[in-house]
Amino acid sequence: MINKTQGIAQALEAMGRLDNGLERISSRDTSPARMAEGIGETLGKAIAELDQSQKAADAGALKLLAGEPVDLHQVMLQMEESFIGLNLALQVRNRVIEAYQEIQRMQI
Repeated sequence: MINKTQGIAQALEAMGRLDNGLERISSRDTSPARMAEGIGETLGKAIAELDQSQKAADAGALKLLAGEPVDLHQVMLQMEESFIGLNLALQVRNRVIEAYQEIQRMQI
């Protein structure tokens, strides 16, 4: 139960870091070029964290399949954390695409 709570806490912490990054962006220079650079940095870091989570889950699953002594609960938590992170990334992507399409539909 503690490991599950830790996994949830880590996911919330990652979302908090993304939120903090967005707050830092909003408090900076608000020129479009600077904002795009800050958003790009934040998204790049989030994608790197997601990739690291995916790799850790894959490594744990491979160890489990190879018969190495690993904690099944940790492997399952890593896999679930990775799954949740991927779903979050997909939802963010979908929202960005929707926003872009909405901008394209605007009449000037």
